[in-house]
Amino acid sequence: MPAELALPGQMTIGDLAFAVRESEHRRTVGITVDRDGSLLLHAPTGCDPDALAAWAWSKRDWVFRKLAEKHLLMPASPDKDFVTGEGFDYLGRHYRLQLANHPTENGVKLERGRLRIPRPAVETGAGSETMILWYRRRALSWLPRRIGPWAQRMDLRPGELDVRDLGYRWGSLGKNDRLNIHWAAMQLPVSLLDYVIVHELAHIGQPRHTGAFWATV
Repeated sequence: MPAELALPGQMTIGDLAFAVRESEHRRTVGITVDRDGSLLLHAPTGCDPDALAAWAWSKRDWVFRKLAEKHLLMPASPDKDFVTGEGFDYLGRHYRLQLANHPTENGVKLERGRLRIPRPAVETGAGSETMILWYRRRALSWLPRRIGPWAQRMDLRPGELDVRDLGYRWGSLGKNDRLNIHWAAMQLPVSLLDYVIVHELAHIGQPRHTGAFWATV
């Protein structure tokens, strides 16, 4: 169980960061998902951090579900300064941008831990467009290999894959069971991206968030 314990105050459980609030009036532990998406762990005073972390880890699916219900898993803003050293996330890892004087294949290239983008693209104001196109191409190559095993495990047959801007949604299920994924989802850790995939796959034949839907998830 990957957890960083920092009682009192903060605790990181996998990909989730919690504020920890201890109270002498509490006898049980609990989780609150605030309206802004922040996560709060409630615990009795003196609660064992390891036991609290183990309990919070067991509730990860519930937390992801609540975040999805509140539409709080919002795509990261593409508004960046396209200068050498700017940071971009890809599959949960952070990479620094490097402006390249010579054109690179497909506009942007991930090489030696750096995201290389052609300087001319930045100088002409096309940096954001070039980066988004790179995320889309990566998604169209990477996602089918991830979707296939999940679809097989869930005994579902999705339609075509479309990667585009979905506003404040990570994913959606379209006509003919087309799986729509936001290009920005490629910035998420793989575990969260898996959740997005499974969530949308579960909508095949189950358009509403019913008990049967969540049981499938």
